Amino acid sequence: MSAPTEIPTDPESIKKLEKKISTEAKAEEKKLQSAFTTMHQQERSEAKASKARLLIPKHVKKLEKQELETVKSLHSATHKHDQAVAGLHLTQADLQTQQRQLDKLKRNVTTVRQQVDQVTKDKHDHDRERSDRLSQLHSSPPPKAGGLNASTSGASAGISQERSS
Repeated sequence: MSAPTEIPTDPESIKKLEKKISTEAKAEEKKLQSAFTTMHQQERSEAKASKARLLIPKHVKKLEKQELETVKSLHSATHKHDQAVAGLHLTQADLQTQQRQLDKLKRNVTTVRQQVDQVTKDKHDHDRERSDRLSQLHSSPPPKAGGLNASTSGASAGISQERSS
């Protein structure tokens, strides 16, 4: 504000000058209020930023803890998965072993069945041969004394007699 060089003496000029001084005072008051408002806003923003800055380490610790828990969970899940895979491989190996044993037993059963079939066939053939010999023996005339058959028959009779006694 510039200082007037001359002070007016007439009432109208004095009134204009008073109005001008009043307007300047109001403008300066508004300017001062605006500066205070801006300063308070800046102080609040600074306090808010300072508080946020103080909260960041706490938030970092929280996220680090969460990350550590996640890593532990990951290790636990990996361990469980590794155990499941190992169990699966053992079970598959057991299955293969049991399948080989079953195949071997099936081959053994087949071999034994073939042997039983052969023994049964041989027995049947031998039974038939024995039956044929017995039939032939019973259908043939009685043996002559002193012959080869007589000695065999006598030996059989001797054995029969021993059993009866």
